[in-house]
Amino acid sequence: MAGEVVKKEESLNLKITNKSHVQPEEKIGRKEYQLVTFDLPYLAFYYNQKLLFYKGEDFEGMVQKLKLGLGVVLKEFHQLAGKLGKDEDGVFRVEYDDDMVGVEVVEAVADEIAVDQLTVAESSSNLKELIPYTGILNLEGMHRPLLAVQVILLSSMHVDLVNYVVDQSISIYNLGS
Repeated sequence: MAGEVVKKEESLNLKITNKSHVQPEEKIGRKEYQLVTFDLPYLAFYYNQKLLFYKGEDFEGMVQKLKLGLGVVLKEFHQLAGKLGKDEDGVFRVEYDDDMVGVEVVEAVADEIAVDQLTVAESSSNLKELIPYTGILNLEGMHRPLLAVQVILLSSMHVDLVNYVVDQSISIYNLGS
């Protein structure tokens, strides 16, 4: 029913249909970027979560376009395809190498829930169930991708979840609805 909040006891039945990785479309080589003092407190924060809602007809086609565009963008912002590391003195840095797996892209389906069920104030627990890196600290970027994108096909539109280390604001965007 439209406007009805899914009860916490009920599962959103989020089904992961595909996991892949995207690297910059051109080889970059090995790069290292030392974190400065200002960056270090962010390591204790949780991954940033961004939600983008939009309508579309061709889910698979949109995911392919997203991956192709991400490959282009990563030429300039290849650090996001890297991970956290430490130098010999234990100082944190961002590392990128062409051999790394890159940005994680997860495709999922939650066809039993609609956007209007997620946009009411009582739905925050449902939103957390959709987000893949809820509760993950930025420090875990040493073992996880610095950027992860999850695209979910809902019963009424698509959702992009963008998780990254860079800043700590949470935003929900509703595009084309």
